[in-house]
Formats: sequence, structure tokens, C-alpha cells
Amino acid sequence: MSSIKLFKSAQALIKHESFGKASKSIGLTQSALSQNIKKLENHYGVKFFQRENGKTKPTVYGEMLLSLTDEIVDIEEKIVNQISLINNSDAGLLKIGLDPYLSGTILEPIISEMMGIYPDIKYRFFYLSTYSGVAQLKANKFDILISFDEREYRLNSNKNLDTLDVIPIKINPPKFYAKEDHEIFNQNEISIENIFNHNIYTTLPPAWFHNFYEKEVGEDVPYSHIVDKVSLVSADQNLHLRMVEKGNGIGIFYEFDLLNSKEELKTIPIINYPEKLNAMIAINKKWVKPQIAKIFLEMVSGRFS
Repeated sequence: MSSIKLFKSAQALIKHESFGKASKSIGLTQSALSQNIKKLENHYGVKFFQRENGKTKPTVYGEMLLSLTDEIVDIEEKIVNQISLINNSDAGLLKIGLDPYLSGTILEPIISEMMGIYPDIKYRFFYLSTYSGVAQLKANKFDILISFDEREYRLNSNKNLDTLDVIPIKINPPKFYAKEDHEIFNQNEISIENIFNHNIYTTLPPAWFHNFYEKEVGEDVPYSHIVDKVSLVSADQNLHLRMVEKGNGIGIFYEFDLLNSKEELKTIPIINYPEKLNAMIAINKKWVKPQIAKIFLEMVSGRFS
């Protein structure tokens, strides 16, 4: 018998405080559960349990075991999951919906790592806005949604998310860049309104930016008004980078977007600009997750939570 089964037996007994209830919860007879506990205690040479007021309670050693057993069982299950996945030559397809601004900062490092470990996995990406992502996830257009947290931007969004499992994550925002000799740097203080007095090159402005702009100007602003202020809306960040390098305007980039930059670009310090952004990973609660999706979710939440 593997040692992990002994730890699972201890885990169940700690939870239920009864050999009868614990044995039923893990599909063993009381006798088999009792034997597992004895093997565990004999191996370590201490008593993990004692009888107290008609219940089976952990000793001081059992309390120590309690703090470690969940972690031990979780690690073992991850090992089993990954072995199963590696042995599966036709691991399947994972469909991911995401805001394009999160592609590089979240998706790129995770997918690069996963493709190295699980080369048979296939991926499909669906780029969309925060405002449309939840509706498309509910319509089963993809398996997992990665977007900015719409609870920051929409009233009653908790109700909209009540059929989803949502994992909140925090990420660094992209920054505004321009050439060092750009006239924007002649100002002592730079507000978001000052930025829009110049040519802007970016993808469709995300929901968090719309929300930030409204807070700074102190009034409701239609999303279309924000889009109209952008000089060039494109999904091609390399195109935006080349335009900014020529000194023609301002771009919104993550640091990795600048790896191919041929010019030294300077960050524009904007008043009240957020240091962190709230994003989320969401799945339908009733979705039966394949192994690859479970591992993907663990990797993303572990890195960004």
C-alpha cells in the first residue's frame, strides 16, 4: 500500500473524528482504516490520535500532522495528474478567451512553460474585451476566460458571475512610453487628459483604462469616446512600437513589448496611475475540467495570486 493512502486515512479521521464516518468518506472498512492509522503511527513511533469525550481527537503529533497532511496529499495528486497527462499522447484541446492586453503578461509565460512539458496539447485563443468575455464564456465559446475583473467596472456584476468559478489575480499594468525628446516630458505633471492631447497607438483600450479615465475626469465617458481619442487602434504592437520610435506619438506597452525596440523609450509618469490591476480567471462551475485545464489553472493562480 502506498504511503499516501495512509495520509489520506489520517486526513479523513482528523476531519470526521470518527472511524465510522471517516472510513465511509474514503471507501474503506473501519478495520482497514484502523490498520492504516496503526501503520502510520508505528512508522513514526508516536500516537497521532486519542479518544476524548467519545470522539477520536488528534494528539499534539496529530495536530502537527494536520498542518502537513493536506499539503502532502495535494502534492501527490499533482504528481499523479501530471504523470497521467504526460502519458496521454492525445491530451486534447484547450480553448482560452482573453483580453489582448493580458496575452503577454499572463498567457505567454504559462503557455511557453506548458508547451515544454506537454508538447501534445493544442490551444485556441479567442481575443475579446472584458465587456464581452463573461457572456461568451457562459455560451461555452471557450473553456477558460482570462480578463480584467469586471466587478471593478460593472454594477451588479457579482450576479453576472454567480454561475462561474472566479480566481482573482493581480498584475502589473502596462505603461505609457514615448521617445525621450517627446514634448510630453516638458510638463511638470502629466494627467491622463494630457496624454490624449497627443497621438496614441494601442490596441482597443481595455475596461480598466476606461474606468481609470472616468475617475480622473470625474464624469461618465462613453467607451466609444475613449476609442475615438486613439490615433491608431491595431492588434499589432510591433507597429505601435515602430510609430513611437519614429517620435510620432505615445504607445502603451508592457516591458516585454519593448524587447525588440531599436530606440530608448521613456516611461511617462501619469498622475494617480494604478500600480496593480485586478484581473480574473473564470470557468463555468458545471464544467468538468480535463487534467490539462486543472494544471493550467493551478499554474496561473499560483504565479499571479
